Amino acid sequence: MVFRKLAFVAAFVLLLFSALQAQNTKEVKKTVRDLSSPAMHGRGYVKNGDAKAADYIVKRMKKNGLKPCFENYKQNYVFDVNTFPGKMTLAVDDISLQPGLDFIIHPATGSLQKNFELVWLPDTLTQAGSVYSFIDTASIGKDKIVVVPDGVKNAWRYGISGVHSLVQRDKGRLWWHVARNQLPEGTVRMRIAEEKLPKTAKQLSINLEARFQQQHQASNIAGFVAGMQQPDSIILFLAHYDHLGRMGKDTYFPGASDNASGTAFVLDLASYYASHPEDARYTMVFLLVSGEEAGLLGSRYFAANAPFDLGKVVFAINFDMVGTGSEGITVINAKQLPYHFEMLNDINQRENLFTKVVERGESCNSDHCPFYEKGVPSFFIHTQGPENQHYHDVGDKSAALPFSKHEALFRLITSFSKQLAQKPHKRF
Repeated sequence: MVFRKLAFVAAFVLLLFSALQAQNTKEVKKTVRDLSSPAMHGRGYVKNGDAKAADYIVKRMKKNGLKPCFENYKQNYVFDVNTFPGKMTLAVDDISLQPGLDFIIHPATGSLQKNFELVWLPDTLTQAGSVYSFIDTASIGKDKIVVVPDGVKNAWRYGISGVHSLVQRDKGRLWWHVARNQLPEGTVRMRIAEEKLPKTAKQLSINLEARFQQQHQASNIAGFVAGMQQPDSIILFLAHYDHLGRMGKDTYFPGASDNASGTAFVLDLASYYASHPEDARYTMVFLLVSGEEAGLLGSRYFAANAPFDLGKVVFAINFDMVGTGSEGITVINAKQLPYHFEMLNDINQRENLFTKVVERGESCNSDHCPFYEKGVPSFFIHTQGPENQHYHDVGDKSAALPFSKHEALFRLITSFSKQLAQKPHKRF
């Protein structure tokens, strides 16, 4: 009887240990904290932020015992990018503003030190074309900057013909992006929080240092667990690990949701399949790409130079912004792949995982796209919920992500992968 009890306890402990190994929310949270910390410099192109993140991921793959797809897991490539490594100051009538919080500089801006006289346009303006009814652009010299109301959509991003420099008042959230070019010398476009640019303001003073990096070296990172039953068939899990980096020496963009969360999820899947190779019926490839914020550059490079035949990829799933989930998940390409979406949705309903699985159509808005364009059945999954509303801003920090539905997403994806291996292949 004693031996039976001991055997039961041992079996229970083993089962519990196995369950704990299946998904590790605590480790995922730590990964996101690490990747979104100041030490990673926003995983961009200043102070080797993206390279430091790449080395972190390589270390994790080695620790988990993944086999490398490339030497040292890295696939290197290059691209041009504009960066802001140093000075970044802005003052409105001698009142200093904070980068990222009070203002956003256009990411293609070059180095500039200048005082501008403000030229105000009426708040009623909603179209860029209406600008010419109120000002003679030919009379606006390079020492003046035009204040464009928020209602003229994306003027700060795309400019207005004939207007050399402009500033747009922002009534909402200040968000940033990446540029692979520079604007003409002396040109500046920016957004400033409405309350930081009062209508009584007369002058704007700017001093910023930009550095255009040609042939910046970036790396995709990939490892795999060999399939136990059909090693020539592949399931590909991917996410981008890069983010926006720094806007000046004192401001960085953490990128916890976008996309430290997706990176951490892929690494959690990698840890699971490495420790449970019996569940890897197909070969499981874990791909973390760079250059997404610069235009899906890493995933496009990998898809064009894959270390295996993409025709062998049974399915690919891209994870981007997966730290919430209280309001379900969204599945991009679901309408293009009804067979696979039905499979995924059935699992969700059967296991009661998410309140909602939203079916979306085709969209080339993340790293699934280059694979889908080459004929690989692909989903892009992101979670939904009000827990974190930050996107491309300085508030996208790890503390804002609950990961309360991490286990549900993990169960959904591992069950889906298992079912893929049990059903007949169907690409589209």
